Amino acid sequence: MTLRRSAVALLVAVLAASVAVLGYLVVQNREMDDLRTIAVASATQYVEELATYDYTDPSGNLDRVTASSTADFAASYRDVSDKLTGLLSQGQGQATGHVTSAGVVELSSERAVVALFLDQSVRNLTVPGGRTDSSRMLVSLERDGDRWLLASAEPR
Repeated sequence: MTLRRSAVALLVAVLAASVAVLGYLVVQNREMDDLRTIAVASATQYVEELATYDYTDPSGNLDRVTASSTADFAASYRDVSDKLTGLLSQGQGQATGHVTSAGVVELSSERAVVALFLDQSVRNLTVPGGRTDSSRMLVSLERDGDRWLLASAEPR
């Protein structure tokens, strides 16, 4: 093989490898974008479920939240819910949560941390006309198959 043919063969091999690497990076970037989009949507749904409750149906909130949680978070949430159910009923508490903004803080294929801004409309015997409380939440999600599960939720 002549020097020119060797150079052309080497150039073709380098170009083919570059295209393969670029293709891999594009696919990986799309996968991470998809994970990011789904993580934000999941965190938004879960925080709104956490912040929405009705004293006439306390198990509805518990069921919604625990169905989309890790086993550890579900157990912890059950404990808190059990302790607050009586107080919620006595005060005739009702609330509706609405996430106004959310963004990914950390992301891997197995874990996501999402920061969210939440408006919660609250009504109870103390505030019969209702009020809106604004807060921030930091939510950790863990990947379970094709969905994200709520692993922690902390007010900030």
